[in-house]
Amino acid sequence: MRKAVVAVGWLVLFPWTLLAQSDQLPHPTPKAELFGGYSLVHLEGSDMNGWGISLAGNVNKNLGIVGDFSRHSNRESSLGVLGTAKSELTFHSFMAGPRITERKLKWITPFTHALFGMTRVNAKLRLSGNPATAGTTAEDQTGFSMALGGGLDISADDRYFIRLLQADYYLIRADKIKHEGLRLSVGVLIRFGRREN
Repeated sequence: MRKAVVAVGWLVLFPWTLLAQSDQLPHPTPKAELFGGYSLVHLEGSDMNGWGISLAGNVNKNLGIVGDFSRHSNRESSLGVLGTAKSELTFHSFMAGPRITERKLKWITPFTHALFGMTRVNAKLRLSGNPATAGTTAEDQTGFSMALGGGLDISADDRYFIRLLQADYYLIRADKIKHEGLRLSVGVLIRFGRREN
């Protein structure tokens, strides 16, 4: 977990050192930004694939408020004495919080954020192949979640950007159990409107 925190910290801090290396005029600050893309969660030795969507409203050129929604899932199956076991774990997360963005560069936009909210954890287990043990069990838990990190957007033009990488320290606390790991996202960012300040 220490490596994940160091990796997120490096990703967030390194782009800021590039700011003194460019004299190009930056793009205007948008009123809102919509992101959508692929997302991977590495949690306690398991990978969960999914997607993420976020909408940010910018208060000024550096401060924005972000709403973040994501879904991740993992499916596994195994064959044992009791038959075939298929398990599925799904996370639905909604988090929100402040985002700080540096807009001094034209082609590269680094940002950092602190998101807090709730995650619904759904676990299913299906046993088949043995009539004595066949059946499905499911359990839902909703708990606190947090994502601390940042990322880097690369300009395609004035409106469209590519999110090269977003990396977050990801924490879920559900049913008095703490799960922590790394959330990585890539995708497309669309900017709307223009702020004067």
